[in-house]
Amino acid sequence: MLMQGGSCGPECKAMLLYKRFLLSCSVLFLIGWSGALGVAQSQKQPAPKPADADDDPIKLETTLVQVPVIVSDRGGRYVTDLNGTDFAIFEDGVRQKLEFFGSVDEPFTVALCLDSSGSTKEQLDQIKAAALAFVNNLRGRDRVMVISFNDSVEIECDFTSDHEVLRRAINHVRAGEYTQVYEAIYTAVWEKFENVSGRKSVIVFTDGIDTASSEINQDDTLNAIVESEDIIVYPIRYATRADVERKLDRRGALLENVSGSGDPEREKLERSRLELDRVYRKADDYLQELARLSGGVLERADRLVDLEAAFGRIAEELRHQYLLGYYPSNKNRADNERRIDVRVNRADLRVRARPGYRAARQ
Repeated sequence: MLMQGGSCGPECKAMLLYKRFLLSCSVLFLIGWSGALGVAQSQKQPAPKPADADDDPIKLETTLVQVPVIVSDRGGRYVTDLNGTDFAIFEDGVRQKLEFFGSVDEPFTVALCLDSSGSTKEQLDQIKAAALAFVNNLRGRDRVMVISFNDSVEIECDFTSDHEVLRRAINHVRAGEYTQVYEAIYTAVWEKFENVSGRKSVIVFTDGIDTASSEINQDDTLNAIVESEDIIVYPIRYATRADVERKLDRRGALLENVSGSGDPEREKLERSRLELDRVYRKADDYLQELARLSGGVLERADRLVDLEAAFGRIAEELRHQYLLGYYPSNKNRADNERRIDVRVNRADLRVRARPGYRAARQ
């Protein structure tokens, strides 16, 4: 407050000093805030530019190719004492650096696919008994998923090491009428193993004849095998042709005894007999190709009494399976069909592995 004559008292001076102090603080705050903003702006990085298509990382650069391998001597006995330095793996003739080695002691994960269609209805109890015997052969850390298929594909239980859960799942399998072989194999290979690591196998018990798959065909399943390079498939072929032929014979005998049954019916029956050759040959070739492409073996259980032994041989082989892994040296995206050759440095040993795989494009 100004006093008369332009003079200023003590209170007035104190007020002026206080106002100057506030003004100085405001100026300093504005200067500091502006400086900080400038520093922040100078340190802020521009948003990254979207990479061109040619700059995208090639999936092969980070994808480990895993190859299941079985080694035996000339007498067919499994060889179990090999280590990583005993193996050499080649892709399209070029030796690859072995980055991963899984010994035969590693646990395995199996999808057990059981055909429960009408052709197995009368034998379903024996099929379950053989599957249960397989489960009883498992080691503590081995895991199994049970899948049944007939008119549809049913997941009876997810991957588990619990034998009681597996027993309940197998006993729960019920017979249907038709057969979705292709759907079942595709589900197991392409969908259920997606996030599973380590040694992986599919065991499928069937006659190989598909009568109900609508969305998946034979080629879809074979392509799934080729593209999932680390899954080995063991088909067990159950022979149903004799039963079908007996039914045709009964039908033929009935025609002979029914008056008015003419040549058209007999010709139709004969065509059915001829069609059996084509259908069963196609089924057998299909199961053989599943095994070949994956490095597995086609087991034949022409009699149900042979089934438990077939499961036993597969369980034995699973316990003697190596797993090799490498990052392909060929990064060419266009070369997606790759040949694989696995060798060992010991004489007189036989090596079985898948013949190749299809590299993923991105």
